[in-house]
Amino acid sequence: MKNIVDKYIEEGLFILSKLISYETVLDEYQPKSDAPFGIANQEALKFILDYASHDGFLVHNDQNYAGHIEFGTGKETLGILAHLDVVPVDNQKWDTDPFTLTIKDNLMFGRGVVDDKGPLVAVYIAMKLLKENGFKPNKQIRLIMGCDEESGSRCLSHYFEKNKLPEFGFSPDADFPLIYGEKAHMTYIIEGKLSSEEIIKELNCGSRLNIVPAKASMRLTKNYKEEFQAFLKQHGYQGEIQNDEYIAYGVASHAMVPEKGVNAGFILFEFLEEIHPTKLSHFFHKYLNFDPFGKKIGYAMYDEEMKALTSNVGKIQIKENALWIGVDCRVPREDGFPNIEKCLNSLAKETGYNIKIMSFGGYHYVDPKGFLVSTLLDAYQSITKDTQSKPITIGGGTYAKFIDHAVAFGPMLPGREDVCHIANEYMQLEDFKTMIRIYAKAIYELTK
Repeated sequence: MKNIVDKYIEEGLFILSKLISYETVLDEYQPKSDAPFGIANQEALKFILDYASHDGFLVHNDQNYAGHIEFGTGKETLGILAHLDVVPVDNQKWDTDPFTLTIKDNLMFGRGVVDDKGPLVAVYIAMKLLKENGFKPNKQIRLIMGCDEESGSRCLSHYFEKNKLPEFGFSPDADFPLIYGEKAHMTYIIEGKLSSEEIIKELNCGSRLNIVPAKASMRLTKNYKEEFQAFLKQHGYQGEIQNDEYIAYGVASHAMVPEKGVNAGFILFEFLEEIHPTKLSHFFHKYLNFDPFGKKIGYAMYDEEMKALTSNVGKIQIKENALWIGVDCRVPREDGFPNIEKCLNSLAKETGYNIKIMSFGGYHYVDPKGFLVSTLLDAYQSITKDTQSKPITIGGGTYAKFIDHAVAFGPMLPGREDVCHIANEYMQLEDFKTMIRIYAKAIYELTK
């Protein structure tokens, strides 16, 4: 297997470099357009489908929402669910061009190299080497690629309206050895008007609810520039003043692990609470600031298998005296939803702010002792020789939720730095090779 994979690495890197060159960040969803998730997503999908068609695979494009690459025959289908879209980048924080695959010191840099273009290419190369080396699967193997995973997965919702659900599968969009359970997902917004005592003219923090904001900026009606500089120094925070903008820098992280990040918006509100406290600064201090588990509002919960509820304030906007806050929660059990709603209703009554739940996403769980998990785990162990790492549950939501009998399987190897959604996203070149071997072994064992 290793010798076979080595022959395909150069081709895999070529495909990956092409996919990374497409800036597949959602700008605006246009459902009636030929490019519902933007031209870059449309072009990336077309490229990989055309490439696969030239290689002799059956391909299908679902109106540029999603597409699939397929080979094999049989009554059952193995669905492998990956995505082409990526989260936004802050070019100033990158040491390389985020949309150019850059390899140095055996590290591959580029937006999407881990999440999820690299794993998508690894699966494709695994399928291709199996096909070209004579494997005849007894099931259909279908690589399904969406263009909107980072912003709600409307791509696969559309795709599965017309295409049948696979009987089983996996999504290469999390961690090895595998994830058999995913928390339920919920988002809500807080809206309100600023009172006359507030001094914030404008505030911008974050762009996606599923990312801990690493930058926040505000303009004030009063001059507190010296105080802000002293505050940053006293607390060891990063920030600056540009003209009349007060800017704080935090640490980005995925919303499923907000405790690993530092919310830049919270830094600004901590400053305001110290120097010029108001109703709004006190609201943040009392209910939101630096609380990744929802303890302050009262909806914190913990499950032994699914772990703690997480709560991420992913976006804050103040403009023309209007306040908008967006929050992303990962809930370990669906029976936690009623308590969240109860706490939010109490919060709305106490503060006068309007709070509205925007979305629910279901809890996902696959038997960790069943055929799918045991087969994938065996494939992972046979390639890596790692028998110590165990299957886990996570707070992230992957495409695996679309199929009842599917799990998240890779690409992050145990002990590797989690670089999803942050600047200088990278993967070790050797990990890319290992990943191809694991996926080829897994596909073979699941469909032989």
